[in-house]
Amino acid sequence: MLASLMLTLCPVTEKMDPLPPKFDCKRGLMSRRISQGALVVGSIGVLINTVDAIGTGRLEPHDVFPALVALGAGGELLKERRPRAAKALYAVASVLLVVAGSVSGARAWSSLFRGTAYNWLDLGLGVLVVLYVAVATGQLLARPSRRASRSRTNAGMLGE
Repeated sequence: MLASLMLTLCPVTEKMDPLPPKFDCKRGLMSRRISQGALVVGSIGVLINTVDAIGTGRLEPHDVFPALVALGAGGELLKERRPRAAKALYAVASVLLVVAGSVSGARAWSSLFRGTAYNWLDLGLGVLVVLYVAVATGQLLARPSRRASRSRTNAGMLGE
């Protein structure tokens, strides 16, 4: 009974979409909103860590991670319109990640081997950075060079 009343009040047509357009998952508005939110949150984190570093007079390696979030979100927002700028932001974020993770990981591992107090988060971060560098190196080595791909293309053309 309730279903028939609902159908009379709100007739269902074939043109109705099940989700409004803002929930489109194909690189649509929702993905852009998430990237914008990450950019805002990362920027606020950068400001907070900058004020903290000025106040304490010391910059810790984990203080750069909001900047990584902001750089990653900025790269995601620029990917479609300015791909070269996005790649540059991704490169800066990768270098920053490796440097900050290496410094914090090295400190934690040296504290572990000396038997002094260490931070588990920094220890895990050092391990993750080593894995990140290993995967990135493997990807670079697995990618065929331009010269090799051109010679394969030319060989394929000659064989036809």
